[in-house]
Amino acid sequence: MDLSSEAIIPDVADTAPLTRREIATLLPEIPDWSFEDGRLTARFACKGFDEAMAFFTEVAGFAAREKHLPDIGIHAGRFVDVAWYTYAIGGLSKNDFIMAARLSGWLRRRRGTSL
Repeated sequence: MDLSSEAIIPDVADTAPLTRREIATLLPEIPDWSFEDGRLTARFACKGFDEAMAFFTEVAGFAAREKHLPDIGIHAGRFVDVAWYTYAIGGLSKNDFIMAARLSGWLRRRRGTSL
């Protein structure tokens, strides 16, 4: 099953974080993302600060609609970094992988190209 079509589990506070083996199994399903410092991360390049702010706002809105929020930051005035991590369990949950897959798919449809 495609990760992006899987349901977000609303309350994962009583579940264990994914193991390194589970992470390694899921990571190939989200090729636009990396596993760094215990988080799923991706950097998106924009033309300038205004475009980065607009993109930041779009990602924030997307995540709010899905009810699973990432860490988001703007660096060097034009790069937007997005990181998924489930603070309630102190690690990655499958929700993080689902959201990374959904965000990648949403961006591909929006841009009409690869990330």
